[in-house]
Amino acid sequence: MSVTSATNSPSAAASLANISNSTVTGAPMPQKTLTAQDFMKLLTVQMQNQDPSTPMDSNQEMQQIVQISSMQNMSTMTNDLTQMTASQTWTLANSYLGRQVTISNSSGTQVQGAVTAVDTSGTSPLVQVNGTYYPLANVTNIQLPTSTPASTTTPSPTSG
Repeated sequence: MSVTSATNSPSAAASLANISNSTVTGAPMPQKTLTAQDFMKLLTVQMQNQDPSTPMDSNQEMQQIVQISSMQNMSTMTNDLTQMTASQTWTLANSYLGRQVTISNSSGTQVQGAVTAVDTSGTSPLVQVNGTYYPLANVTNIQLPTSTPASTTTPSPTSG
């Protein structure tokens, strides 16, 4: 994104100083992300302090506005995808309830058992196997629960 330079008026310098959180010291200046509000402040200061004999090119101004709009849309889309991924991960963890799993624990030992609980209170879901919680990413094998065949009973004939 390009921004044409404004004149060196005191009000422009003061406005730009308010945008930046950096101070001039011997230490490296921290990086700051330019937000849409910062961009609009810069654009406003630039327009207020432009030379009337050489006004800002309206095509360039529109290009800058389109760029910041695209950045906002990409940021929103990234947040939405992150939330969707987390939701799918929680759904996956919940689908393991009652299933027999094999988990590789922190020491590399394989633990087998049924998933009896899921904890989604943290950033990544945990599954409980044999009374211990493990990260979902440690699950290496999933099986349907072993079930005993249902006993079939033959109805006795009724005398009529």
